Amino acid sequence: MKKFTLLAAAVLASASMLAGAQSLADTQTLWAKFVKNTQNEQSLTSQGNQMVLAQDGGLYAIGNIGSTSAEQMTVLTDGTNSVNIAQGIAYSGNSANQGLVIMKLSADGELQWTVAQTNGEAGVNENSVAATADGGLVAFVNLRHSEGYLGDNITIVDAQGVSHAIDWTVDERSYRSGLIKINAQGGIEWMREIEANATADEATYPNWSQTSRNIGQGIKTYALDVDNEGNIYVGGLMCANLTVGDVTIPVHNVSSWNGNAQNTAGNMFVIKFDQDGNYMKHLVSEGEATQESVRALKVVGNKIYMSTWVTGLAGTEFSVGGKAVTPATINSSWALAELDTDLNVNWLKFYESTVSGSAWQMPTMTVAGDHIYLMGTAKYGYTIGETNYTNTPANKARQSWLMQFDRSNGNATAATVLATGKMQMQHGFFGGYEGTDGNFYAIERGLTPSASFGSEMILYKFNQETLESDDNVQLALGSCDGQSLVTDGTRVYVMNRFGNKNEAISFHHSDQTFSSASFVWGQSAYQVPVGAVQSLTIEGNSEINLEKGKSLDLVATLMPQDAANSEILWSSSDEAVVTVSENGKITAVDDAKASDGAQAIITATSASNPNVKASVKVTATNVTAITTVEGEKTVNSVRYYNVAGMESDVPFKGMNIVVKTYSDGSRTTEKIAK
Repeated sequence: MKKFTLLAAAVLASASMLAGAQSLADTQTLWAKFVKNTQNEQSLTSQGNQMVLAQDGGLYAIGNIGSTSAEQMTVLTDGTNSVNIAQGIAYSGNSANQGLVIMKLSADGELQWTVAQTNGEAGVNENSVAATADGGLVAFVNLRHSEGYLGDNITIVDAQGVSHAIDWTVDERSYRSGLIKINAQGGIEWMREIEANATADEATYPNWSQTSRNIGQGIKTYALDVDNEGNIYVGGLMCANLTVGDVTIPVHNVSSWNGNAQNTAGNMFVIKFDQDGNYMKHLVSEGEATQESVRALKVVGNKIYMSTWVTGLAGTEFSVGGKAVTPATINSSWALAELDTDLNVNWLKFYESTVSGSAWQMPTMTVAGDHIYLMGTAKYGYTIGETNYTNTPANKARQSWLMQFDRSNGNATAATVLATGKMQMQHGFFGGYEGTDGNFYAIERGLTPSASFGSEMILYKFNQETLESDDNVQLALGSCDGQSLVTDGTRVYVMNRFGNKNEAISFHHSDQTFSSASFVWGQSAYQVPVGAVQSLTIEGNSEINLEKGKSLDLVATLMPQDAANSEILWSSSDEAVVTVSENGKITAVDDAKASDGAQAIITATSASNPNVKASVKVTATNVTAITTVEGEKTVNSVRYYNVAGMESDVPFKGMNIVVKTYSDGSRTTEKIAK
């Protein structure tokens, strides 16, 4: 819903000019915290993977901690003060165990609680956690046993100190996928498993080699998000048949797989679960690609946007949900798709690399306003429309790429590549947002394997139409490999992997520094001069009773009101009960199938910042007449009572009890919605 008047447009224009005059150099560093093992050994690496906003304005962070024994300790530190967050894990291998840790932080970076593994190992990616409307979160990770402890159950301890074990002992290490629901207090509510049933039968795996099987990773978890009802959507890569409860999802494109986790093979999958972790539905591809994997899923209203990495097609068909494409090359390429919440595919678009090899890496997807943005690291090049973005960087340097697409159809609208100018630099964008001034902001990581060049993390401003940049600020200097970005509208929170060379890490306009001989997990917060949409509210009560067949206009308000993109997306969790128009008009369906008391959640979401949303619960009711009066009578008075019992001579917004008093002293009482 767009609210534009001449006055509003004038205010917006002046606000945009003011915002355009602001410099990113005005950015302020607020705080930085690091997760590290107290022994600080080179092998004891820790890596954060993702942060998301919690419903209360705090942060959920997920990642791995490195340890080689149960006696070690991992801490959260600002470089001076430290607090224990997790114990080490027993391990008998040659490197280090990587244990799962999930933290709740306040907006100011203070630790509130921790959930962590005490036995086993976890594989975590950049889309492994999603906040839920009840204030909690869902995590989607790969789990396996700690080396040397195959007879022990994998165990995770929640913030209340309760141990949750997976009854799973094996003869050799292999992965299963774990889906974990955690409440706002850090208690684990439930855990579900997705088994990857890899077998060495020659018909399915003619190239299977027991010696190269390594860790038998038949499933890789890459994508996770939740909708307004709490339904959960996960995606990734499968190299083996998946078992979810009583359902088996068959695999294809694995004739070349030899059991090795690094072997390129397998097909993409998306699975839908309800809020209790019960299987509902799945979607897989068809075709003869060498490998496909879902890398991101973003739920906005009642739409799901999906990015998928595909290789090895060369004239063969690739299709998802009945939508098909036939690429010309075998190069690494990207498919974009829009799905509904029943996993039906609305559209599918395909974009091919111009060169062979892994041209695109470290993929990230942002959905904002009318656009989808794909970003990451480019090794060589690609073509968008009539423009070829091909480069041959020195010494295999990887450079930052950013592409923009029309959210309504997936058509490419703009693209850019930022050249590093430095050999061996591994540059790439890892997150972005649309600002209230109408520009797009993205953060670039700069990581180098050589001590000859300093690494850096830079925030860029891009013209939303052309993706040309005219302003940037260096947020951090040092070995800082970016992982995740999230904004609450006024602040930007960043997760990084820091360290590895005892190189000092410093922050923009801050005296705080940090150094480590091992990779550590870092979080930092910045006050930016131009932010994203901050908040959204729906006027009136959070619960509404609406008579079947009746309609009601909902009013939603965004802050700031002069945001360049004030569009609001409306959605209903059950359109068989209550429908909602693009302008926020709700209607209780007058149908026998819509039973009295049936409910739907109506959600308003900021188009420019999908993290910002508000919901109301609507109950469809039948007409209730307590007293029936026949004959013609004079109405002496009409009084209205709201749900709190307050009385008025005019209707309240929302549900009313209407009492009419007639000339003969009789009354009628009915319910209406205003």
